[in-house]
Amino acid sequence: MRLMRAEDVTQGGPELPGPEEPLYAGPDEDPDRYELSGPGATGGEGVVWPARYAGGLSSPLPAALKMLRKSAREDGTWWRRSLDQAALLRHLRLEHLVHVHEVFVGAVPHPRGTAAAMDARAPFVAMEWLDGPTLQEELGGIPATAADLPRRLGFVADTAETLAALASATQSAGNPSLHRDIKPANGIVHPQRGLVLIDITTLRRFDDGFDSTGLHTPGYTAPEVLAAPNLPRSLASDMYSLGALAVFCLTGDDPHPGEKLRADLLAVAGSVQIANPRAFVDHVLAALADEPGERPADPVGWARRLQDLAAARPRRLRLAAALGALVLVLSGGGVALAHPWDDAPATTAAPVPTASSRPAVRGAAGTIRTPADRSQVKQCAYFSGTAQLGAGMTLILVMQNLSNNDDHRYAELVYDWDKPATLSEWQGAQYFGQINDAAGQHYVVDLVAVDFAAARRNVNAADFGDALARQGTVLDSIEVTRVPGAGPRNCDGPPPK
Repeated sequence: MRLMRAEDVTQGGPELPGPEEPLYAGPDEDPDRYELSGPGATGGEGVVWPARYAGGLSSPLPAALKMLRKSAREDGTWWRRSLDQAALLRHLRLEHLVHVHEVFVGAVPHPRGTAAAMDARAPFVAMEWLDGPTLQEELGGIPATAADLPRRLGFVADTAETLAALASATQSAGNPSLHRDIKPANGIVHPQRGLVLIDITTLRRFDDGFDSTGLHTPGYTAPEVLAAPNLPRSLASDMYSLGALAVFCLTGDDPHPGEKLRADLLAVAGSVQIANPRAFVDHVLAALADEPGERPADPVGWARRLQDLAAARPRRLRLAAALGALVLVLSGGGVALAHPWDDAPATTAAPVPTASSRPAVRGAAGTIRTPADRSQVKQCAYFSGTAQLGAGMTLILVMQNLSNNDDHRYAELVYDWDKPATLSEWQGAQYFGQINDAAGQHYVVDLVAVDFAAARRNVNAADFGDALARQGTVLDSIEVTRVPGAGPRNCDGPPPK
């Protein structure tokens, strides 16, 4: 386990000697059980050394030994809690949480054979030694790329699995617990086990009461904990920390509040070619909601959904399209110009019919007024038009790429979709790939009337576009062609008047 550098982010810190000769520690009955190496690394909960357990073995075993900081405000329950936590973790034996060997009280680190002369004693935790960098060292300052995004989100999923197991009354045999200090410096990137959380001294059961130390790392701590760090916490506070860890894995930086965080996440989602960057970013930020009750309640389900959203990326053009905008095709002894996508086999999906080929629908009518049919659009474009809707209906804009054999349809709710009575003059936006996608691709955009209740049910669904488009009625359609560049304000909100 690579030692963390001294930190000032987790509140608190003990004072310990810096050894110049080998020091030892162990329980009273075996005070020289562990040989310590180096000065150790100081954190808020104590100091960690690489250590070796010798005993009667012919070759020492590697270990990590942590001397805990015991606050003067603590009562005698801290020792009972430490023993109980060690027993619980041995029972759980979680893949993504460091394994605990033993806890004991003994003389502070001392030269061999001098324990009896030491007045100072302290609690210790002996843990497995893990090789590898911390997550902070591995990803700090480096935003995600398309190539390593699955690996990074795998670290988030590993942590979610650990939090869920700790909080499970079933897996913990009726002793659900919280980790309470999830952060990049508290995880080792292990070649076989993924991300392994290495600090367990902040762990507490749900039913623990007042916490005199209130340890926490501000940038990864929920607002309610910052307001009262000594009070009991809920799974929602660990969920907030998990969301903050996801931000770090995506951006390489600690999370920061405000609109800049959304902009930074959108930039990363765009750079890695996520199909629906806004849905992806909204899902991340849901874990960082100010109110505990508004955060997801299932860490594993949240992490899996994050992976699913990241995996849904726009399909790229086939090689022929990537090599050029046009190819020459021999046709009947002559030469004809053909688009790269014209070589699709006959079994591909039938062309999407335009509005003129679709029957009128009773009780609903609408038009796309801008942009005009056959217009050129950038990465995003504002749309507007008119509509007459029947009772219980609202509007969406549905886009499909005609150039890359992607049969998926991507929907966007028009602005004020939840106020159907205002949609006689409507505005909306659609997105056509990412900023650096190839120009020249063709899209069809449908104005679709859908059931209002269905829109509310499906707004956060994975197949949002397909689910609503299948149920809705197309009122108008246009085709557009992508040109280089980004749309105004990334189509964030209605266009300025």
